[in-house]
Amino acid sequence: PAESVAALAVPDFRAACDGSRPLSDAAGGTDGLGSIEVSPTLANDTSGTVAEAERLWRTVARPNVMIKIPGTIAGLPAISRCITNGINVNVTLLFSVERHAEVMAAYIEGLERRITRGQAVDHVASVASFFVSRVDTRIDPMLDQLGTEAQGLRSTAAIANACAAYAAFEAAFSGVRWERLVRHGARVQRPLWASTSTKDPRLPDVYYVEA
Repeated sequence: PAESVAALAVPDFRAACDGSRPLSDAAGGTDGLGSIEVSPTLANDTSGTVAEAERLWRTVARPNVMIKIPGTIAGLPAISRCITNGINVNVTLLFSVERHAEVMAAYIEGLERRITRGQAVDHVASVASFFVSRVDTRIDPMLDQLGTEAQGLRSTAAIANACAAYAAFEAAFSGVRWERLVRHGARVQRPLWASTSTKDPRLPDVYYVEA
């Protein structure tokens, strides 16, 4: 099955990357990227994730492809190693501010290792996909159990969580350590707001997007 999926998916991703290549070139590689993910069965396997990421990177063979790696504990060293090897990474399934901070640290560490090797970092791109609305999907039922006095807090935890994540992003990509990397052409690991569609039918469709 894995081989069948790869046979179907890789040509699609190559075509998608080719289609968005003009945008990628015009944006200097910061936009116009597509993501293909490692197998979810590798979520807790660091070496397996790295091997799969390297295989996908070679197979798709497009400069504007990102390899999607889940932000698990095992994924953190895999992120650093892939960045060190010059592979664009989309870190996915981030829900907590604490894990987001660990992911950004892993990215920075990978860049520093690459510079230590004497290799360029100005073309390495990464995003941290931070999931928004699904936090409320978990929190709101808990609030409902607290009674009417907690109803005013419904559908607010996810936005507050995203705001805290963005504050962590601003802190991580500032200061002396980051400025040293900027001088080598390093790019920030951009936050990508994932799961922005509403899950509660009582909310407007663009509730999270507008926030």
